[in-house]
Amino acid sequence: MADVFSTVLLDDRDGLNSARALILQAYYALRRAFAPDRIGCGEIAAWIKVHEPKEPMPSDALIRLTLGRHGIAHRAPGRPRNDSRVTISPFLSARRRPSHDRGG
Repeated sequence: MADVFSTVLLDDRDGLNSARALILQAYYALRRAFAPDRIGCGEIAAWIKVHEPKEPMPSDALIRLTLGRHGIAHRAPGRPRNDSRVTISPFLSARRRPSHDRGG
């Protein structure tokens, strides 16, 4: 995120700072392709690493706190089952749904 956007659009009224806004951005980008119970801290961190590599990586605690504060459904902490893991490919746009999730 550009510093201009951080200083102009984020303020204390909504409780967002640049790190929390980035967490929500990652969550909603993933949410377009996956159910809430398939998105956890690891998936959000992986999305940030791929799509916003210059941004500082938020801690798992900050990710959980941000999602909880905004009442956002997400996967419970802990190790996901193998059949529920989300794979983030750097070559897959956040807007495109993987073919295995579309049933084809």
